[in-house]
Amino acid sequence: MNLTAAALRRAAVLVQAASACAVAACLSSVTGWSWPLALGSGIVVVLLIFGASVALAFAVTLGGFGIPMAQRPPADMRADGPAPMQPHMPGDIARRSSLDLRSAVACFLAEYRAVFRMFNWLQPFHSRLSFASPTHPLPDAPPVLLVHGYGCNHAIWLDMAPALAEAGYCCEGIDLTPVLGNIDQYAVQLLQRMRAIKARSGRAPLLVCHSMGGLAARAAQVLAARSGDPDACAGIVTLGSPHHGCALARFGSGHNARQMRWQSPWLVALAAAETPAMRSRIVSVFSWHDSIAGPPGTSWLDGAHHLALDGIGHVSLLRHRRAIDATLAALTILRREAARRDAVAPP
Repeated sequence: MNLTAAALRRAAVLVQAASACAVAACLSSVTGWSWPLALGSGIVVVLLIFGASVALAFAVTLGGFGIPMAQRPPADMRADGPAPMQPHMPGDIARRSSLDLRSAVACFLAEYRAVFRMFNWLQPFHSRLSFASPTHPLPDAPPVLLVHGYGCNHAIWLDMAPALAEAGYCCEGIDLTPVLGNIDQYAVQLLQRMRAIKARSGRAPLLVCHSMGGLAARAAQVLAARSGDPDACAGIVTLGSPHHGCALARFGSGHNARQMRWQSPWLVALAAAETPAMRSRIVSVFSWHDSIAGPPGTSWLDGAHHLALDGIGHVSLLRHRRAIDATLAALTILRREAARRDAVAPP
C-alpha cells in the first residue's frame, strides 16, 4: 500500500501527540503532577526533541558528514553566474558557511518554525487547497508548475504561492507519487503535466522546484529532449536542490533517497545526459546555510545561473522573504531568456 504524503504526515502528527501524552502519563504517575502540568511538560519535551532533530540536520549537512572534503564541489563560486572550475577551497566554504551567533540562532529558529508549519500543519491538513489566481496576470508570463521535494506534497507551496500570484504568475502544483518512488518515474509524471499545461495554455510552463523536485525537473527536461520535445518547459528554478547529492540522503528511505546520495550513479548519469542548452535554462536558488541540501555547494550546477543566499534553512526557502524575492528574480531571468529564444526561433 502506497500512502500519500498527507497521510504520512498525519501519522507523524499522531505519533508526536501520542508521545506527548505518554510523557505526561509517566510524569503524572511518577511525580504526582497534575494532568495539565504533566501534559504541558510532555508537549515541551516533544518540541525540544523536534528542535534537536532540526539542529542535528544542520550539523550533519553543513559539516558534510561522511563526505570527504576532496569530493565536495568547488567553493570558488559567485552568486551571479558560474565561475571557472577551481581547486577545492575549504577555507572559502568555511567562510561562506559561518554566521555570527545572533544570525545562526535566527536561522535555526526560522527553520524550526518553517519545518513545524510545513510538516505538522500545511502538508497533513491543507493538501486539498488550491492556489489563488493572479489578479493582474503578467501578459508574457508562462504558467508556473510548482514541484515539491522528497516526502512532500504540493501544500509546501501555500506560503510562497500568494507572492507568485501577486507578481502575476498563474501557478498550479503537482503531487509526485509514490512518495518513496523512483525520480525517473517522477520525471515521466512531470513531463505529462508539462505537456498538458502547454496543450491547455499554448505556453510551455516554467517550473519552480524545491529540493528533490529540481532533480525530477532536470530528469524531465532530459526525457523531453530524448522524445523530440526540447521545449516542453520554458525554464527551471530550483530551490535548495542537491544537484551533487546530499549527506543526509544516506539516512533516507526509498529509491529516491538512494538516488540523492552523494554523487550517486543516478546523479552522475543525469549530469552526463544534459546539454549546455538545458543547463542554461536552469536557475539554482540556494542558501549557504541549507539544513538538508549539503554540504555547502551541492546546489551549484555548472552552466546554470545561480542566486546564492545566506542565513536561510532548507524549508525556510519556501517562505523566507529573501528566498521569495530570489525566486521571482529567477523567474524574470527565465522569462527574458524564453522571450529571446522565441525572438530568434524560425517562423
